[in-house]
Amino acid sequence: MRYCAAALLAVMAGLISTAGARAQMAEEFFKGKTLRFTVVYEPGGTYDLYSRLVIVHLPKHIPGNPAIIVQYMPGAGGMVGTVNLYEKAPRDGTQLGMLPRDIAVNQMLHPDAARYDAKRFSWLGRIATYTGVMMVMSRTGVKTAEDLRNSQVVAGSWGNTTDSFVTPTLLNALAGTHFKIVTGYRGAADVDLAIERGEADARVASWTALKSTRAEWLNDGRVIVPFQTGLKRHVDLPDLPLISDLAQSDDGRRILEFMNSDSSVGWNVTAPPEVPADRVAALRGALAATLRDPDFLADAQKQGLEIVPGSGEEVQQVVERTLATPRDLVARVAAIVGAQN
Repeated sequence: MRYCAAALLAVMAGLISTAGARAQMAEEFFKGKTLRFTVVYEPGGTYDLYSRLVIVHLPKHIPGNPAIIVQYMPGAGGMVGTVNLYEKAPRDGTQLGMLPRDIAVNQMLHPDAARYDAKRFSWLGRIATYTGVMMVMSRTGVKTAEDLRNSQVVAGSWGNTTDSFVTPTLLNALAGTHFKIVTGYRGAADVDLAIERGEADARVASWTALKSTRAEWLNDGRVIVPFQTGLKRHVDLPDLPLISDLAQSDDGRRILEFMNSDSSVGWNVTAPPEVPADRVAALRGALAATLRDPDFLADAQKQGLEIVPGSGEEVQQVVERTLATPRDLVARVAAIVGAQN
């Protein structure tokens, strides 16, 4: 028994020593460095807000306290920046990013454009889960989800791989709505300008962003919200139907649930594939510490940004589950949204 206890203590001491050595190696690497943080959408949207929030507080928790600067790389619904992070970014921990939450879904629906394997990214963690809504201007006369079946509503879109296109397209096919989808916008802020000019009437938005950046539209009744996305109702919206509730068949419900299964990827932080394990561990620990940081949480509250943390391992599991979706269901989705599969 004494031998076993001594052996156990020796193993524990070895593990602690190894962890300490890895932390020291990471600190030596990051000290004096400037990291880049890639935002794959236009400035001004929710991805930008969460990215800028996290990079203010993350450096002090990374061993060596490196600086971090934002790098905007929008295009093709986030695909340009995603592929760049996967193919071209240095694989040493000096480049991080926030990738589209539907990265795994897009890999299955758009394999030609999605030149990446989502499960190979070095997932560091999640800042918050995603609840989306369809915001519709009240001038359309729409008040409920049922009204969307009786009115044509112009929805603005910034890419056919994004929710802004896929959600109204699927609803037209599976729920009997009549969205007219206008594409070619650069991002959510661009669509909002089009809505103000009367060129569009609606767009998909995150509930967090709508509350924080367009609160006046909600408060003065200019915009209504007929349904929410995701698999669970948001605490703010307990009586608002989920998107899957709008489906007119069981098959349709399964498809809409699949398309919203990655809400748990949410607003995330990741690094390219093949970053050394000690640096991934250090960055995961730094992000977890940031998400507990009272100063970070206070800044998030000031900006109206929700924080629902998740580990890198949890995000990895969600991505892998999505990629394991049956091919027949994926083919049906692809046929509806016009994806090449």
